[in-house]
Amino acid sequence: MAELKTVHYYVARPQAARWYNNWLLLGLGLGIVVSMLSVGFYSSTLNAPHNTLKRLILEGEAGARGYNSYNRGSMRCAKSNNKPLDLTKMTVGEIRRYQSMPSCTTEKLLAVGHYQIVPETLEHAVRTLNIPDSARFTPQLQDKIFALYLAKEKQPAIRRWICTGNGLYQASHAVAGEWAIFKTPYTNRGVYDGKGNNKARISAHRVKKALVRARVQYVMLTQAGTPSNKAYAMALGVNQL
Repeated sequence: MAELKTVHYYVARPQAARWYNNWLLLGLGLGIVVSMLSVGFYSSTLNAPHNTLKRLILEGEAGARGYNSYNRGSMRCAKSNNKPLDLTKMTVGEIRRYQSMPSCTTEKLLAVGHYQIVPETLEHAVRTLNIPDSARFTPQLQDKIFALYLAKEKQPAIRRWICTGNGLYQASHAVAGEWAIFKTPYTNRGVYDGKGNNKARISAHRVKKALVRARVQYVMLTQAGTPSNKAYAMALGVNQL
């Protein structure tokens, strides 16, 4: 993977660049097939396949609580009330009500779920995907918001890379812009480092590796006849919408 940046960005002749890119995708595709056959591509912690963007977000943002992860907006507030909550049994309306509460109130929620969705983002996702307030904030719904809104509509650079193979660095930067735990490829720092308690810890190299894997998986699935939205979600690490 260390050769990716050199091959993809510094080959001067367009024809040569395309040849190298196709060669790289073929090699990665074969690697994925071997991995799927040997260890089971979809068997992993919390149904988050290894080396996918979903898995990286689990490692960096959600942690052990996974789909029930949350924070209240600051370390001071978190220490005052950090009891476990079963967010997956709440409705979207309940989540939105808790998110709308004033800062540091007892039941205030800020970032919620596997993908650490903040209030404004949830509002936009609800409108974009036509999610009713009565819907449960289940793992399946959280995955749907991730695959069809966060990593697609809200961050089109991610969609562009996975669907067309163009703009790997822009896609990696978009990931860092959405989740504070990731470093941007341009500065090797987090977009939000120094703001509140934010400190990026996951390298841009790991993000790019997951994105390249997603691109290869998307191509393989669509060529096999998988519908585009389903292939896109699976490439990100989401098995069911």
